[in-house]
Amino acid sequence: MLDYKFSGYSHVKGQKLTDAELSELYEGLKLNDLLHYTHILTGYCGNITFLQRIADVVKDIKQRNPQAIFVCDPVMGDNGHYYCPPDLMPVYRDTIVPLADVLTPNAFELGELTGMQVDTEESCLQAVNKIHALGVRIVVVTSGIEKAQKEGHLNCYTSIREPNGDTVRTRFVFPRLDGAFVGTGDAFTSLLLVRLDDCNGNVAEAVGQVLGSMQALIRRTSEFAQNQVDSNSRAMCELRLIESRKDLLVPQQKFQGERIEI
Repeated sequence: MLDYKFSGYSHVKGQKLTDAELSELYEGLKLNDLLHYTHILTGYCGNITFLQRIADVVKDIKQRNPQAIFVCDPVMGDNGHYYCPPDLMPVYRDTIVPLADVLTPNAFELGELTGMQVDTEESCLQAVNKIHALGVRIVVVTSGIEKAQKEGHLNCYTSIREPNGDTVRTRFVFPRLDGAFVGTGDAFTSLLLVRLDDCNGNVAEAVGQVLGSMQALIRRTSEFAQNQVDSNSRAMCELRLIESRKDLLVPQQKFQGERIEI
C-alpha cells in the first residue's frame, strides 16, 4: 500500500490516495471476505493520517492472521535529507516499526529512528539493536554506512534477533555502480519479500540473491542510459525492469555474506 513517491520528473499528474479512500478500499476487501493476506509490504507515505491508517490496517490483518509477515521500508530520506515530512518519523518509530517483522532502512533512516549518527559499522549495529528492542526480528540496512565501505563498494547489513535472544549479523559487500536511479529501494524491498519466502526465511540467502538481481538491474539501466544521446534525462534513467525480468526472477549472481562476530 504505497502513497505517491517523488519520481524525479518536473511534472506529475494524477491523484494521491487519501487515508479516507484507503479506509474505503479496505472496507470493501473486508466486506467481500478477501483479507487472507500472508504478507504486507509498505513503502513511501506522504502524510501522518495515511501512515496512521496503514498502522490500523496492519494491526487488523495481523489480528486475522498472526502469521502474516509485515515487511516495512521506512522511506523517509537519504544522504542526510528528508524527502517526506519530518513529522512522520515519530509515527514510524512509535507506531509502525514495532509492528514490523522485517525493516529495511538505509543509514539515514536508521539514524533518525534511533536518534544516533550511523556512519560506521559499530554505530550501525548499535542502532540495529535499538530497532530489535522495539520488537523487529529482522533488520536489513540497505546502504549508506560510509565510513565502513571500501572505495568502489557498498555495504549491506542483516541482523536477526532469534527467539532465544541471540543476534545473527551478516555483512555483504558489493560493487558501487555509477548513476542515480529512482526506485531502487522499492525494488530491493519487494524482491526481499519474495526471496524470504522462496528461501524459507533464510535471510542471508535471500539478501544475497536480491543483491545479485539488483546489480544486474542497475548495471543494465546504467548501460542503457549511457548509450542514449541525452543520458541525463529522467526517462533514460528509468529502471529497466522489463529488460531485467530474468535476473529479477533468477539472479545469475549471488553474493555471499560474512558473519560478524561480536
